[in-house]
Amino acid sequence: MSASVDGPVDRSVRRQWWLVADREVRERLRDKGFVFSTVLLLVIVVVAAFLPGLLSGGTDRYDVAATSATAPLLEQRPGEAGDVQVSVRTVADAAAAESAVRAGDVDAAVLPAAGGAVEVVGDRNVPGGLTQVLTARVLAAESLALLGAAGLDAATAERALAPPPPAQRLLAPDAVDPLTTQLLGLAFSILFLQIVIIFGYSIAQSVVQEKQTRVVELLVTTVPVRQLLVGKIVGNGLLALGQIVVLVAAGLGGLAVADPELLRGLPSVPSAAVWFVVFFVVGFAMLSCLWAAAGAMANRLEDLQSTATPVQMLVMLPFFATFAANDPGTLQSVLSYVPLSSPMVMPKRVLQGDVGWAEPLLALAVIAATAAVFVAVARRLYENSLLQTGRSLSLRSAWRRAA
Repeated sequence: MSASVDGPVDRSVRRQWWLVADREVRERLRDKGFVFSTVLLLVIVVVAAFLPGLLSGGTDRYDVAATSATAPLLEQRPGEAGDVQVSVRTVADAAAAESAVRAGDVDAAVLPAAGGAVEVVGDRNVPGGLTQVLTARVLAAESLALLGAAGLDAATAERALAPPPPAQRLLAPDAVDPLTTQLLGLAFSILFLQIVIIFGYSIAQSVVQEKQTRVVELLVTTVPVRQLLVGKIVGNGLLALGQIVVLVAAGLGGLAVADPELLRGLPSVPSAAVWFVVFFVVGFAMLSCLWAAAGAMANRLEDLQSTATPVQMLVMLPFFATFAANDPGTLQSVLSYVPLSSPMVMPKRVLQGDVGWAEPLLALAVIAATAAVFVAVARRLYENSLLQTGRSLSLRSAWRRAA
């Protein structure tokens, strides 16, 4: 048995890890839970892409009744905001206007009041946005009348009431809106966290189940332990990569449909998405071997939580640390080079447009070097623990025990 751990039984057979990877992929694709979770995540990403547009509410439209005396007061003034549109319906008299309000044919009525004043009449209430627009229009019309009575011509009076706004000039017109950066950066972080934990636990559970059912003792007679580890990581890594690419593409597609101006105005969004996928692949490779080792150290599924907690903390703590690095600065720059937080922070810096092409490559090199160390450690823990049944192993025992 020990020979099967240290080296292949049949050295003429190559790429045995691919057989393991293929098995992992097939089993996961047949898992209804995996398919359902993928579809659910896809729906969430698409809805999130459309949600800002849905919540914005669009333009509010109202119908207002007015008499021949008050209708001229409700003309739209130059420079008026277009979030509220008011359609004025002229009626015969105040009684007809009130009847239209009671029947629900109009949202409100603007009628003459005592002393030459004007009143807004509603049924149970008058929407706040409509009240503001009607008040502004009536006050503007009355002000124009007073200025005209004072001898000011109409054009000058209009300019006095609604002077042209100052011209706007941006020093950084291509800069990304800070709120947009924070939201998209949070989306990148959440996706990385969720996919790594979901597939990480899948790798660990697969290893524990094979130990618990003694299937692993049969596997290692034909597949070396090292190639078994590689196969599990590659198989789940391909599925994770496929899932993340689909989710990112769905998010970009949703944004392109829901808010085309956003993508046209933010050329760094697609670039940041590509970098996120690249960092995800390297980051997943760095952490997935540790999940396999955590599974090998557990003897039962019930014990997996304790052995997997250290690996889970390696994902969770950097995730929460990114919340302290929302704004550009020293902390954000440092976290973008820390291997465990870099996959979540560096794409955000790319989105902000404050990094050169060499900085992401340098961060990837740091992650790759860290991954080499993690793989070496995890491989030893995995090989030393895989065939040890009867009880879960501590980290020290798994490191020292000879396979």
